[in-house]
Amino acid sequence: MTSSHAPVDPAVEARRKRARRTAWLFAAIAVAVYAGFLLTGVLGR
Repeated sequence: MTSSHAPVDPAVEARRKRARRTAWLFAAIAVAVYAGFLLTGVLGR
């Protein structure tokens, strides 16, 4: 499978980079909350 990459506007690329960073931030927060619930169950608090 080949993919052709057309020239992308730098503003669009910057927006994608920020969106990707925001998605990773939300994912990290979700994992932290999940781990917190697991730890409270294991530690019995």
